[in-house]
Amino acid sequence: MVQYDPLSAAFFLVCILLSAFFSSAEVALISISRARVRTLVNDARPGASALAELRADPDRILITTLIGNTLVCVAAAALATEVTLVEFGPSGVAFAIIGTALALLVVGQIGPMLIAARFLDRVALRVAGPILLLSRIVSPIIRVINGLSRTLGSETNGEPSVTEDEIREWIDVGKEEGTIEQGEQRMLYNVLAFDETIAREVMTPRMDVTMVEDTTTLDSTLTIFHETGFSRLPVFHERVDNLVGVLNIKDVYSAIVTHTTGVRITDLCYDPYFVPETKKIDDLLRELQVRKVPMAMVMDEYGGFVGVVTIEDILEELVGDILDEFDEEEPQVEPAGEGIYLIDASAWIEDLNERIGLSLPMGDGYETIGGLLIDRLGHIPHPGETVTLPDTGITLVVMQMRGKRIIRIKMLLPLSVSADENR
Repeated sequence: MVQYDPLSAAFFLVCILLSAFFSSAEVALISISRARVRTLVNDARPGASALAELRADPDRILITTLIGNTLVCVAAAALATEVTLVEFGPSGVAFAIIGTALALLVVGQIGPMLIAARFLDRVALRVAGPILLLSRIVSPIIRVINGLSRTLGSETNGEPSVTEDEIREWIDVGKEEGTIEQGEQRMLYNVLAFDETIAREVMTPRMDVTMVEDTTTLDSTLTIFHETGFSRLPVFHERVDNLVGVLNIKDVYSAIVTHTTGVRITDLCYDPYFVPETKKIDDLLRELQVRKVPMAMVMDEYGGFVGVVTIEDILEELVGDILDEFDEEEPQVEPAGEGIYLIDASAWIEDLNERIGLSLPMGDGYETIGGLLIDRLGHIPHPGETVTLPDTGITLVVMQMRGKRIIRIKMLLPLSVSADENR
């Protein structure tokens, strides 16, 4: 008959429980984010200070829990082997190995890890104090291991603990779980892309900019203000690249109402603010705020005027289109049937690829769908001209022109692409 030593059984159970403790501590302390730890510290939760100290050095957590887990696992295995050898002889070693492995795997590893992952905050706060105390006890071993790690060239490479891609993944997870709504998701994405956007991407192109010449009368200028609904207009001298100022409708009204004579619009203008087209819009927004001007003139590398960018243009990159009573909302992309789209020629190819799920070719000489069409035709088109992209099978048709400028394009997708899109 097999005789069990209660003391040995109790010691074996303690080893299994300690293994469970170290396993759950490792998962909880490593998995909890620094942002969550900071929240717990601000809430003055018990154990939060110890948790913050440990989380500041993840290597310390790993080494301490591995040392503790290794010691108790070895102790449990040795004790089980000793008992089975006494009771069953040499054949008892197999029982010891199988029994100890199952006990450690189920009770000491898998179960505690699953519980720690499910109750992350609670477990992390409870185990932080004992693990911090143990890490101080084994601190000489931790220093030796860290020294060896640096000697072998495994120092940290300075990468941030949280990357932009990880933030995007968190946003997507929040959207899937219902914590973040679709509009909030889009705005957060816009915030992440904000510092990478340049003035050329948000400006109103020169062809769409309403301007006045410095010789225009005040009455004619006021008429232009009324027809366009704008509150400010760039002023040029002789040619549009020669900008001399920006005119505010309030100054024009004031001059007309007070019957001021001999006033030219150049007398009412304030100095224009020029920026390169490669200017990052986050920097530009700060500069416009500091200078207290709502509009900047965008120049290309050759000093030519290419467009204007306003504070409203910049803010729209964050919150979407801001429409007033003078704006007419015209979608850049309008479905006109299965695999058929009516597209504004100024729509960016990168946006179309992302929005419709296409693979329109990008090029150094163009950025918009209109530029792509002209690049493939090799000349200024006429309404009705078509071009088929050989790589994708997509057909582009010129629908509307204004002078030499393309306004509207019809895009016809091949059957395979439109079928995939519908799925």
